[in-house]
Amino acid sequence: MENALLVALGELVRQEISAEQMLGRIVDVVTDALSAERATIYLLDPERDELVSVAAHLPELAELRVPLGQGVAGHVARTGERVNIPNSPGDDRFWGSVDARTGYSTEAMLAGPLVGEGGRLIGVAQVLNKRGGGGFSQGDADLFDALSEQAAALLEETTLSRPEPSVATEEDEGPPLLGERFNGVVGQSAPMRAVYRSIRRVAPTEATVLLRGESGTGKGLVARALHFNSRRREGPFVAVDATTLPETLIESELFGHERGAYTGAHARRIGRVEAAQGGTLFLDEIGDLPLKVQGKLLTLLQERSFHRVGGAARVDADLRIVAATNRDLEAMIAQGEFREDLYYRLRVVELALPPLRERGQEDVRALVDHFTREAARRHGRDLPGGVREDAMRELLAYGWPGNVRELEHCVESAVILSLIHI
Repeated sequence: MENALLVALGELVRQEISAEQMLGRIVDVVTDALSAERATIYLLDPERDELVSVAAHLPELAELRVPLGQGVAGHVARTGERVNIPNSPGDDRFWGSVDARTGYSTEAMLAGPLVGEGGRLIGVAQVLNKRGGGGFSQGDADLFDALSEQAAALLEETTLSRPEPSVATEEDEGPPLLGERFNGVVGQSAPMRAVYRSIRRVAPTEATVLLRGESGTGKGLVARALHFNSRRREGPFVAVDATTLPETLIESELFGHERGAYTGAHARRIGRVEAAQGGTLFLDEIGDLPLKVQGKLLTLLQERSFHRVGGAARVDADLRIVAATNRDLEAMIAQGEFREDLYYRLRVVELALPPLRERGQEDVRALVDHFTREAARRHGRDLPGGVREDAMRELLAYGWPGNVRELEHCVESAVILSLIHI
């Protein structure tokens, strides 16, 4: 049973979803599988020697922090033992102040560690109170162990299992909640936290979004994060890079064509716009669209409908559009190369992505570590020592004009050639 459940969860690893969605789904799976009333997943915050609740059936509190060694969860984190307690209030390890704060009455409890590569503690999973009363059986405990092991393996594949250094800003004082992060997106610098806040505000809406930033800053990742954290997350995410489509075919690629629309059009073909129905259409490098296609895109945004090439029937479009560019659209408008009316239709919400050189050394270090692990896993390299400090210093000193994409390719090459490990 757990295999079927975790296969569904595994699909989330490949999506830029928020920590709440990823971990919340795991919490729901574990709770239902064990017929428990509540469950919590804590991640380790090593800077503060605390466990932080990042997903929980905990409506009374926004977040719960547990010092290592405090309570049952802290005991599990300190010892690495799975604990099955049929009568929690009678156990010396039970921390009653949590029930006092929530008003919930904990009776039975199962708690165990979430362990990553090399025995590294990721966090703690915990379920409370068997539905219908009584304690958790040995069979429940065995299933809990299996689910915890697979959940830890899933988390190990994401960017959510490794808390990054806390960064305080004037706008947002204090350490960030671990649950603020998005799977697949790395960085906790002030500029990136501003991006995360914007994603959280914009993703649930239907607003058209224009992503601005240099090449290689991660505009595609942010576009996917906007989709997978929206109400359209179950629909398709269709990405189109305008620079890869021949100018003679780009209109047909986007809007499709009817049979006989031109020589070689032997059958009706749907385009990328139609393929994105119910979901999100990501138009990358929007500044490279020809003016004729810009006009048809403007009609799509204004009327939420379009015509296939060679077609007379109007096709309704139920989709959200996210566009991206690294070009100076304002200058292009002044030169007559980009439509001003389309510019304002696309720019309902504009998000600026910072270049890597403005994100600080901690983000570079976190990205290097992330890309090293991913490349080592992908290419079957064993790099137990991680990145040498002298290699890291060189990586930190470089300006990275190609931004995150350049850094990723550099690290992957170094891992393949085994140039950066101890």
